[in-house]
Amino acid sequence: MGDRIGKTRGEAASAQPIGFDELLLKLYRSIHSPSPWTEFLEELSTQFQACTATLVVRQPANGDRGDIFDVHATRALVDVYRSVRFDDDPFLDLEEGVACNIFDRVSFEEFQRSRFYNELLKLDGNNDILAMNVVFGGTYLGSLKLSRREPSGLFGLAEKSLMMRLYPHLKAALEIFERGRRRQLEVNAYIKAIDQLAFGVIILNERAHVIRVNATASRMMKETQLLRVVSSFLQAGDMDHEVLLGRAIQQALAPAKGGDPASGSLVLAAPGGEHTLHVLLRPVQEADPQGAITAGGVALFLAGEKLQRIISIGTFARLYGLSKAEVALVGELLEGLSISEAATRLGISENTARVQLRSVFIKTDTHRQADLMRLVLTSLAIIA
Repeated sequence: MGDRIGKTRGEAASAQPIGFDELLLKLYRSIHSPSPWTEFLEELSTQFQACTATLVVRQPANGDRGDIFDVHATRALVDVYRSVRFDDDPFLDLEEGVACNIFDRVSFEEFQRSRFYNELLKLDGNNDILAMNVVFGGTYLGSLKLSRREPSGLFGLAEKSLMMRLYPHLKAALEIFERGRRRQLEVNAYIKAIDQLAFGVIILNERAHVIRVNATASRMMKETQLLRVVSSFLQAGDMDHEVLLGRAIQQALAPAKGGDPASGSLVLAAPGGEHTLHVLLRPVQEADPQGAITAGGVALFLAGEKLQRIISIGTFARLYGLSKAEVALVGELLEGLSISEAATRLGISENTARVQLRSVFIKTDTHRQADLMRLVLTSLAIIA
């Protein structure tokens, strides 16, 4: 084994040239691929004549299984790596940005005796690993590893040098990947919240293309037939409304003149007044490199005549510990009824209704009916 190590290093100058440009192309193209890193790892595995290539984006620790991307790895080996810590892993304290193989770290005899070899690498018949660690995102440690099986030779100077050339690019790619993942997490949270809002939300981009319609807006559009989405554009139900809607959207998207982009509002009503939609338009603002505020899109908020009844009273009750009788009373008050009218509709005395209302005030830390209504309409119940 020792002779072969020396021979491999001595043959570095005659090693087959590796396409660095192709590696970089596939590295950056892999960041936002539906199967992240796979194309890059495939190319890396081929050009380095490796049997497997593995990229650990977050090291398994404290119950975290980590994020492992690999090509051609044996599942048993990956599962063991995720679940078992090997104190004799030769790469545990590997310096960042340094590429080395197993026998740069330990002797052949130590390697053969190690748990790392006998309980992990032996599962896949691996006889050498080329590894490099990368710190990214301030706190995360990424680890790139290539492995070879017999009868392939050991990784030599050419492969180590090329992997270290990859280091700054891999670091940049991992940071882009992490920022993208965090952004996607935020977007998913926003989408979930928007979908659960008690009023309709329609998001248009800077070209007025519809990019998001929440569940409430979808239901309102279906029920009223006052708005619809056609070929990614928002359209009104009749020509008069279409003109008003188009003008309001263009005003919201227009460049700001000495201030913020213009907000707007309009009312869409069906003939005979059977259905009505109140539409509020708000620019989605962005700042250019010079600090000028522009509209990168527009959000339309929809409300019908019965917006208040959409509020999840049940969720509000769970938030504040209201009884069924108190929930029923709050629901009637949300309809705009007075306390006496609410009592009549519920079939209780006005005195009983007032006792229940005082109990609700205590539980919600409010003191007036107006304060209670404001709390209901601004509490977490609207995204229940």
